Order: sequence, then C-alpha cells, then structure tokens
Amino acid sequence: MAKIRLLANLNCDHVLLNDPLAAGGRLLYRDQGRRLGGGGANTGVGLLWAGHQVSIAARVGNDDTGDWLCRQAAKLGLDVKQVEQFDGETGELLVLVDSLGERTILRQHRRPALPGNLPIGPVDCLYVNYDGGEVAAYMAQMAEHSLVVSQYPKGGRWARPCQVMIASAADLTPQPNLWEHARQLAGERLQWLVVTHGEQGAEAFSADQHIRVPSRPVSVVDATGAGDAFAGGLIHGLVSGLSMSATLIQAGQWAAYTLSSSSSIPSEQLRSYLRRSG
Repeated sequence: MAKIRLLANLNCDHVLLNDPLAAGGRLLYRDQGRRLGGGGANTGVGLLWAGHQVSIAARVGNDDTGDWLCRQAAKLGLDVKQVEQFDGETGELLVLVDSLGERTILRQHRRPALPGNLPIGPVDCLYVNYDGGEVAAYMAQMAEHSLVVSQYPKGGRWARPCQVMIASAADLTPQPNLWEHARQLAGERLQWLVVTHGEQGAEAFSADQHIRVPSRPVSVVDATGAGDAFAGGLIHGLVSGLSMSATLIQAGQWAAYTLSSSSSIPSEQLRSYLRRSG
C-alpha cells in the first residue's frame, strides 16, 4: 500500500444529457442531477480500490455543496482532512454529455488558489492536477523526497517541477522537441513525459526511450473523468514498480473502464478488474 496525496479538485458535476452541440441550434436535454467529480475523486477512488491510502488537498466553499462534496468523498474512503473550505459558494460544473459520449464542461471562472498549510512530509507519490503558478514551489519542495506526478499546465504557462508529467496531445502546444519542452517546465528531475492520444493510445518519452501502446477498444458512454482515471492507473503502476510499458497498459485499462460507464469516478468494472488482478 502506497501513501498518495492528490492536489486536485473536488467538483460538483451537474450532468445534462443533450444532442450534439451545434452553433445556433436548439438542444434537447435530460437532467441527470449532480454527482461527485473532479480530479481528486476521479483519480483517487481507483487508487483506493487498488489498495492505496489516498488523501486530497483541495478547496471548496463553506456552503451546502461544499459540505456535500466532503461527505461524499469521505464516504468513499478518501481522506479529506486537507480539503479547505473558504467563505463563498462552491458552485457547480455543468457537464453536457452527447449521444456519442463526448462531454463539454462549463464552469464559472475562479482564480486558482492553493489550500493553506499543505503538508510537506514525504509520501510515496504527490499528484498535482491544479491550475496556476503558485503550486510550483510546493512541488519542488516535495520532489526532494517524493515522487511527484503532474498534469501538463494549461497552455504550457507554468513551471511544474516533477519526475513524471502527463499531457493530452490535444493540450500540448506545437513543439519541435517535446522532451526538451517538458524538461523546461519540469526541470532536471523529469524522468518521463506521458502523452495520451485518446483512441490512438498513449506514449512515453524519456531522455533515451520512446514507448507507445495502443488503446483498449471500448464503446464510449461518457468521456468525463477518463483522463483522471488514466492518471490513477499510471500512478498505481509507478508506485507498484511496473515497467513504463506495463504502466501505460494499466493506465489505458483504467481509462477504458471509465469511458464505458456513466460515472466520472471509476466504475464497479474497475473495482472488479482490480480484485481479479490483485
């Protein structure tokens, strides 16, 4: 069992099933109500099911929605002692899911702010899925003694000191040399850049290796949370000592189970798979 800390959001997702988006069109939708989401929950639940100890550092409002998020996360077994409640509204994310499983997410603009009093003690892995530049100093401090895994910063704008960086190919800015670009953001400790390509699979780059694996065929129900599940599978493989090739396959399997379910947090299919393979 590894000790894993997630610096990632807890979100209240309000899900609407709708026709595909079209400019100027009129959409019919069905209201599916709200559900627990965000990178903290979507990544953390699978890691819990894999047998790890998982804590979340995040910020939610000091309101009914914030209280509900903390209760839901704690009920699943996530440690929420580092979830900070600020004075203000948590708000909801509108998640529009069309008949092909593609999702469009609408969220109110809010300036990213770190939770206060972030713990600096060693963990087996710190995972960062957080906007803004302020987190870089904390990551650098943690990377002195812990494995740090980070999502690629939006637009490639902020430093992300880490050993492993995850990026969606769709989010990467065009670069003549992806590895050197990642090194500029992550620093000299960077060991792997992992790039996901959706249904085309994933690849990993190091200073002297390039590994590519195909994706697992799947019927997409809801794409929400698939990237978060991929990150969970990747972290599980890394802390379990798997090779990078085996880790990418594991991560793709986790993502596939989320793609084929109507929930953004990992489905019962993943739990059953982990029981069989554990």
